[in-house]
Amino acid sequence: MIGDSLRSLLSAFSVFFLLMALPVNAAFTWENNITVGYDTVQWEYMEMYTEGNALLYKDYIDMSLGNQDHFISAWEVLKADVKTRSTLENSIHENMDVIINGSSQSVVLTDVSSSMSSELLGSVTQVEAIRNLYMTNYRLVDSLSGPRGSSISFIGEKGTSLIINMPKGASVNSTEGIDNVSISTDQEFIIIRGIFSSTDKATVYFYLDEIQGAVPPVARVTENISGGIISIDGKEQNSSLAERILPSLGMNNTKID
Repeated sequence: MIGDSLRSLLSAFSVFFLLMALPVNAAFTWENNITVGYDTVQWEYMEMYTEGNALLYKDYIDMSLGNQDHFISAWEVLKADVKTRSTLENSIHENMDVIINGSSQSVVLTDVSSSMSSELLGSVTQVEAIRNLYMTNYRLVDSLSGPRGSSISFIGEKGTSLIINMPKGASVNSTEGIDNVSISTDQEFIIIRGIFSSTDKATVYFYLDEIQGAVPPVARVTENISGGIISIDGKEQNSSLAERILPSLGMNNTKID
């Protein structure tokens, strides 16, 4: 129908002008929390949209995945969830983001899960902080056990905050590609905090004295860290990892199957 086509076109223009109207420093925060076990890795991503970014993200879901009625219902959130997880999973299969001793051949992605923010529900004009959680789990074919020098690398998004929980029994020799790095310990983990550097690749060099028992893939450090800002003003949208899990970076696309 002509009316439907016109409404779709107007919606596309509304998102375009909203994008252009956002200030240069419009951003969302993104945090990475990684837990390493002897034969597993869990990577948890937390993204948060606030103010104008929340409106833009909700308008994107309504326009591209919903029925364009300026209201987001549960089925629209579910559709965004399915689309996002599928995109992330396919991208990781194409370009593995966990590397052991310089190779990803022994790393297998086992599942991708997510928890979409309940604040997405409702009117697209309602401004609320949106927090989405994504989680990827990996199996390591070759266990990290054994008293030998090893390295584990993560391909992430530069400038985003990072927590790496290494298993008990590991001794961290050094790190690479992590800015503002700090290392602490608790009863179960060696905790590395910092920020992905401009190389997009964070590496931990370590060795294991002995096996202390498998570490369950559950992130133990969950506090938020400030930092990790990615612009969505159209000037910094070439982030490979951001494009994996943030469909809002493609808001100028008016249709997603």
